[in-house]
Amino acid sequence: MDDFLSNFVLKDDEKELSDSKKDVMKFLKQIGVDTRFVSFFDDDGDIKLYIENLRFSKFSKKRRETFNRHYSDIEVVRSSLFQKICSRSSKTLAESLSPKERILIPRMDNDYNKFLYIVIEPYSRKYGINFIEYDENIGENDFDSVISPLNLNQEVNHILNDIFDGKGIEWDRKFDLSNIYDLNLKEKDVIFPFINVPQEWINDFLGIEKEYEIDYENEDIAESFMGFLTEINPQFKENVLAASTFLESHQK
Repeated sequence: MDDFLSNFVLKDDEKELSDSKKDVMKFLKQIGVDTRFVSFFDDDGDIKLYIENLRFSKFSKKRRETFNRHYSDIEVVRSSLFQKICSRSSKTLAESLSPKERILIPRMDNDYNKFLYIVIEPYSRKYGINFIEYDENIGENDFDSVISPLNLNQEVNHILNDIFDGKGIEWDRKFDLSNIYDLNLKEKDVIFPFINVPQEWINDFLGIEKEYEIDYENEDIAESFMGFLTEINPQFKENVLAASTFLESHQK
């Protein structure tokens, strides 16, 4: 059955299909792929598809071969690390997103922000989300919610620094996005796709080499402490975040 579906494509439609997102998604549906679990990203003409969930997307090897015969210039990225990152992100996104929302995302002027968008892009089909890239022409009435690029390491670093400074945890710090958006966001919900995703995973996927180790000369005590704890318990960041979230919810 899978072999049949992979090769069943309407011949008349084949000739009309372009590299546009609409046509690529249309072709994927024709060969039996669930596009709600596949991410489409066009980086100045360099188009790639990222499989968010191999089982749910039904993007089998045969379907990938069929796709590549018709779209030989589009790379299909099948990465277990990417799928693991998406799985972590989905737990937060499922609780934070509402159907048909207009969501503001950071300007895609670096690899990190591009990757953030790649992870959330399928939600435009899952929930009918409209993602709006930030620029100076965006007004506060143009969107409903806003995306924060904050990842697990950054949030735990904030928590540990607050503890070491002896001033208590400033939970509202994570809602300060003034360095990303020049807008008043006080009335907007903030969504954190990467808050449960370790920065190590993101760096590994992007090919960024960074050693997380003890550095006794680092003025950022929390970062050095994180390097120390990582060698003892690799899961400590998740535990710190869980404890902080529990305290925050009970304080309020």
